[in-house]
Amino acid sequence: LVQNHLAQILLVHMLRAHAGQTDRPTGWLGALNEDGIGAALRAVHADVAHPWTLRELAEISHMSRSAFAQAFKTHVGVPPLEYLIQWRMSLARDALARDTLPVSELAQATGYQSESAFSTAFRRVVGSSPTQFRNQARQPAHSAANGS
Repeated sequence: LVQNHLAQILLVHMLRAHAGQTDRPTGWLGALNEDGIGAALRAVHADVAHPWTLRELAEISHMSRSAFAQAFKTHVGVPPLEYLIQWRMSLARDALARDTLPVSELAQATGYQSESAFSTAFRRVVGSSPTQFRNQARQPAHSAANGS
């Protein structure tokens, strides 16, 4: 998980450098170059397990909560805490597909206090439980290994 996070941080920094060379990048890539919004995105990506609040992210951005929320949504396309949930679930889907961690450890690694809270959020975002998702991710490899 640490290696994955380091790779993701490296990717974010590379994308940020690339975005700085283009005229007007859009979406979260463009937002990385915005001083305040970029600082908040980098903080979220660097420590996904932290229990981020809108207030903390706004403070990192040196903006009021309302100004930060509006600017974030304008640049990224979704509200900040929705982005955080989507990012956590993206990392979780990847970890489940790779079968690298038990669900309880994955819950902690992605900022959830309990496996139950994580499973509820995962089901809401992904549409299946973490266990169902992991089992579905295993099926193609299992079927290919059996020649079916």
